[in-house]
Formats: sequence, structure tokens, C-alpha cells
Amino acid sequence: MSTYNIQQNVSEQTKRKLGVVGLAALPVAAAMYSSGSIAIEQVPQILTSGIFPIGFTVMSWAIAAKLALKLRK
Repeated sequence: MSTYNIQQNVSEQTKRKLGVVGLAALPVAAAMYSSGSIAIEQVPQILTSGIFPIGFTVMSWAIAAKLALKLRK
């Protein structure tokens, strides 16, 4: 296996890991943005304040978990 192939595999894995982290952080970032301030204490309240935020959070975290499991294999 050449150096180029190894570097390409590492680069793809890094991109996938960043995608997983991004999906997991997306609902938190959206909650912080919607509150208008960077108050960590308000994030759980915003994420559980209705059907849309709960659904968005669960969907995002489920996709992130699926991608993380796929990375482990």
C-alpha cells in the first residue's frame, strides 16, 4: 500500500469523524443560536421545549451514532 493510499484513508476517516461530531453538536449549536445568547444552562430547556427540537435532536444524534458505529467496523 502506498503512502498516498494511507493518507487518503486517514483523511476520509478524519472527515467522517468530524461529520459525526458536527451532527452531535448541531442541535446544541442551533439551541444556543435560537436563544440569542451563549448560555449553556438554557440548552437542555430549549432542546426539550417542543416536538420539533426534540425530534431534531433525536434524529441528529441517531444519525451521528449510526455513523460512529460504522466507523468502528
